[in-house]
Amino acid sequence: MRKFILLMCLVQFLGCNSTKDSSTKASVKNSFLGVNQNISKLEKDVVELYKELKIVQYRFNGDRSQEVVPYVIGKSLVVPITPSKLEDSDYLSIGLIIDLEKKTEKVLLDGLMINYPDFKNILDKGNEWIAKTNSFNAKQPLEMSLIEKMNIEFPQSKEPRVFEGVMIFSDGVRGREIMLREIGDPADENLVNISLKKEHIAHLAEALSSLYIEGALNLSNTNIEKEIQDVKNQYIELKTLLK
Repeated sequence: MRKFILLMCLVQFLGCNSTKDSSTKASVKNSFLGVNQNISKLEKDVVELYKELKIVQYRFNGDRSQEVVPYVIGKSLVVPITPSKLEDSDYLSIGLIIDLEKKTEKVLLDGLMINYPDFKNILDKGNEWIAKTNSFNAKQPLEMSLIEKMNIEFPQSKEPRVFEGVMIFSDGVRGREIMLREIGDPADENLVNISLKKEHIAHLAEALSSLYIEGALNLSNTNIEKEIQDVKNQYIELKTLLK
């Protein structure tokens, strides 16, 4: 039996149309780098801060009074989805990681890294299909392809592992599920399945939207910039004393 990664316990905040589509393409609306002024400013500040630093990594927190608390750690901007606040847990179940140096955007899902535009577009398509099939009575489990191939990075793997994405329709009008299945020998018991249930899909599609992410960043950007500037000023003072 394959190993399953079940996301049925994601609480608090949780919570390609054709089989011929070989990939899910990124769209401009699902990109943050280069179009968001706040991120561009943070990118400049972070690059300047780490210009002379080799190993040390600082953590700059957003506004803890807000519902969602983004933060910068090292050269990465992290927007937690669940848990949403740093004090909730040090373990990030799902969130967005924007590498300000490499200029990449990825979703961190229970320790797995997935290209943000791919994951977001799959969620959007799944959400759309749920709405279109609201009255469809699936008498038998049926599946439709969302994406034929997508890479997922595992913590202990040097190379990303390849998955396909399908939407499963079952249990009359109730059963709707996105399944990411690792591609490989069906007899291999180590292949992984990642399941996203109906009740999670709509929320995640909204929580990973440009509007939601940018709104969270706008509320915390001042705090993060202030903390970065405080560290930069400390370095200026230290260098002056050491002359």
